[in-house]
Amino acid sequence: MLELGLASRYAHELTNRTLRAGGVDPEEYGFLSVVGVLQPVTRTTLARATGMRRTTLRDAIRPLVERGHVHEEQHPHDGRASLLTLTPAGQAIFDRGLPIFHTVLAAIDEAVEGRLDELEQAVWEVRVALERLATEGRSVG
Repeated sequence: MLELGLASRYAHELTNRTLRAGGVDPEEYGFLSVVGVLQPVTRTTLARATGMRRTTLRDAIRPLVERGHVHEEQHPHDGRASLLTLTPAGQAIFDRGLPIFHTVLAAIDEAVEGRLDELEQAVWEVRVALERLATEGRSVG
C-alpha cells in the first residue's frame, strides 16, 4: 500500500513540475483533463472514473465551470442528468497539456525499460481489487 501511495505522489510531483515548465497550470489541467478525455461526460461517469464522492466531484467541477473551462448542459436523453464538455478555453488548456503529459509517460516508460503498459495493467488490477473491497462496505479479515 505504501508503494502505491508513494508512486502516486511521485507521479503527481513529476507531472506537475513538467506541466508548469511547459506553461500549463497543473491545478487547472488535472481534473479538466479527465473531462477532456471522457467528454461529453455525465457526473455519474466522472464519479466512477475518478473514484470521487459526488460532493467532492461537485467541488472539483464548480471552479472549472466558473472559470469558463467546462460547460454543463442538460442530457438530451436523460432529464435527470447533465453532460459536461470543455469550452474552447478549456479545450485550449487540455490541448496544451496533452503533449506534455505524453512526454511524462514516455519518460516513465523509458525509466521502466519499455514496460509501462505491462506495469500499468498490474496497477489497474490492484486498483480494481481494492475498489471492489472498499465499496463492499466492510472490513476484511
